Amino acid sequence: MTLESVLDVKSLVFVMGSLLSVAAVVRFRPSECRLVAEAALPVGLAGFLIGVISMLAAESNPSQIAPALAIAILTLVYTGIVRLIAVDSLNQNLLGARSMMGKAAGTGGVIITMIWAATSVSSDGLAMFWYPEVAMVMTGVALLVFLIGRLVDDGYATDWAKKILGLGWLGFSMGIVAALSQLSATAALGPALAFSFLSLLYSTVVIIVGLIWIPQAMTSEKGSLSLGLSQILPIAVAVLAVLVGLTVSLQ
Repeated sequence: MTLESVLDVKSLVFVMGSLLSVAAVVRFRPSECRLVAEAALPVGLAGFLIGVISMLAAESNPSQIAPALAIAILTLVYTGIVRLIAVDSLNQNLLGARSMMGKAAGTGGVIITMIWAATSVSSDGLAMFWYPEVAMVMTGVALLVFLIGRLVDDGYATDWAKKILGLGWLGFSMGIVAALSQLSATAALGPALAFSFLSLLYSTVVIIVGLIWIPQAMTSEKGSLSLGLSQILPIAVAVLAVLVGLTVSLQ
């Protein structure tokens, strides 16, 4: 293994740009760096999914598939390192008294970094990352979950990171089921896979933005975030398994 094999400039810029934007929300204060530690793995998952989606778009050019996959995995590696370095900060409190300007600036930085990453890895630009049907379905189901939770549980306003990730898993599963029934119809396979992977990507971005604006609502009543390595790794493994299965079945 050489340094060049584990160093990718685009992945590094994406991770550092996103996490520095999150750190700007708390004015880079070490006493509040838990927010960065909590956002690290969702940022890594978002970068991973951007890389995977760009890899699917490069299926007509096989030479680009391996580099795109390497970028996706290295993004998870970099954010995992950040999480490990800042792991002791997870005992800090997630304070909510932050300025609107800081939250807006942090959100803008994250979104701009996401847009840059999406356009830099795909010749189709943002078009392949925007699927209105996914956004509408996810929003509708999220509102339904919110309303039902408000009726049956006093704790409906907490632990939303877990709920949003669950919505992403639901969309991912629905897309994969639809894709499995369309393996013989290439034209219909693309939209099904787009629904699958974009459901996870959208939910991950919402979690990152939610951590910036309403960190208490994203965490559980005990103050812990129900989103960590134990849930990030299964998602990555599931995505890679689907890609391998599709590659084998379409050969």
